[in-house]
Amino acid sequence: MNVSLLGTGLMGSALAHALLRNGARVTVWNRTATKCAPVAAAGAAVAESARSAVQANPVTIVCLLDYDVVRAVLAECGPLTGRTIVNTATGSPAEATAFAEWIEARGALYLDGAIAAYPEDIGTETSGINYSGSTQAWEALRDLLLPVAAQSRFVGTRPGAANVLDAAMAGAFFNVALGAFHEAASYARAEGVAVAEMRHSLHLWTGKLLELLQEAVDTFETRDYSTDQATLHIYAAAVKSWHESMLHAGQSASLMAANLANLERACAAGYGDMGLFAQIETLSPRSATTTR
Repeated sequence: MNVSLLGTGLMGSALAHALLRNGARVTVWNRTATKCAPVAAAGAAVAESARSAVQANPVTIVCLLDYDVVRAVLAECGPLTGRTIVNTATGSPAEATAFAEWIEARGALYLDGAIAAYPEDIGTETSGINYSGSTQAWEALRDLLLPVAAQSRFVGTRPGAANVLDAAMAGAFFNVALGAFHEAASYARAEGVAVAEMRHSLHLWTGKLLELLQEAVDTFETRDYSTDQATLHIYAAAVKSWHESMLHAGQSASLMAANLANLERACAAGYGDMGLFAQIETLSPRSATTTR
């Protein structure tokens, strides 16, 4: 398939190389033209302008900073009738919805893509991109897009759906988990325990975490929070103790404090004798004052 790609930064270049390796004929453009050199050496054609790149092929993948930049670039690209735009910029669900309307008003099909990978992961079996928007576009481009990120999925016709999952998984979960690990390592170091000693326990805790996450998804669907394991009261008491230990060591422990606040809110709402997963019922402002 002939495809154009706007933006050859770290991620854009990774996308271009993956497309080329899988036999696509790729035309690239970047505002700083010298950044196109590595992908040009790999076989990509280089367009003189974004407009010429978009007009060269029926499909354009955009990998630029944000939705404002993408809109500004595409506004200069002339008619989009009959084309498909795949946008991988990071943004909000509302931005995706507004941008989809803007693209579709110009006669193009639209896919919003949220990348769940680092550039080095692109083209491997462990990378994924969540897509949402036009079902027609996804069906037409599936064979082009899956080799770029093997775990890619179409997650719904709502244009912002991919960004919802991006904010949830990459933002609220993955990045906060990384932040929590930094808090843990800082605490261990402050207490004079070598951070390297944490390495042995990583597989134990990440394995247990994956097990609990799978159980949590099932529980959220059934909303049956009964447990014969640790209750929310027990979790809250333990976290309070850990939090006090971290504060005593001079740590800010801000993520631990937020976790404790969530647990105590759920206990105050009457979920203390339920399992850990019951705290989801008090995380929304609409349910935070609910009493069981």
